Amino acid sequence: MLPTPCRNFSAACRNGPEMTDAASVHAVSLKLPGFWTQRPDLWFQQAEAQFHVRRITSEDTRYYYVVSSLDQDTAAQVAEFVQSPPADGKYTEFKALLLRTFRLSQHERAARLLHLDGLGDRPPSALMNEMLSLADGHTPCLMFEQAFLEQLPEDIRLLLSDADFSDPRKVAARADLLWNAKKVSGASIARISQPRSRQQTSPGPAAEPANPRPNEHWCFYHQRWGAEACRCRPPCKFPGNARASRR
Repeated sequence: MLPTPCRNFSAACRNGPEMTDAASVHAVSLKLPGFWTQRPDLWFQQAEAQFHVRRITSEDTRYYYVVSSLDQDTAAQVAEFVQSPPADGKYTEFKALLLRTFRLSQHERAARLLHLDGLGDRPPSALMNEMLSLADGHTPCLMFEQAFLEQLPEDIRLLLSDADFSDPRKVAARADLLWNAKKVSGASIARISQPRSRQQTSPGPAAEPANPRPNEHWCFYHQRWGAEACRCRPPCKFPGNARASRR
């Protein structure tokens, strides 16, 4: 007969698979990305999606995953909580603390919308994404539209002055087309945006060639040097004899 500890160990091995929490098995493969201090709300949405997929519902388990995702500087700002977490509701309270600490307030988001850094090398759609993120679900207003337009080059801005902002992303997509065309061709956006028939300028009066083809009625000098002739022998019918001296 096996000693008592061995019998207990054997029983644990037999019963282990039945008693193991399924969430613990799924949790083994979970690795959250580093915490995003710039967008903590979006980070939590992604983290909770992974918790849902892996059926991790334990407050303690979620809490320790979040703590493990913090870098040194971020952890230092919430060190008091990490060093002495509550016995219950760790995850819920820690999430609320991180959102209060790092999420932009409504006034901060409005200030950023009013003081954008410009378009830079980004396409207009990237700027629109940033602005919609700062708006945080609020319907774009007249000031929002003007703030977007003012970041664009003048020629693109003029072509979008009558744009319908009921769907801001469609406006940004149209701005992208103009932006890309300008980068590729280097031409004026106003010219690129015109119909092809209007891009071809109407031909003006044909200019006279500097040296018309030689004519038998011209003198020796004009037949050889054309308009550059400095002399002329009459009778010579070369057009524009003003430069030649008749000697």
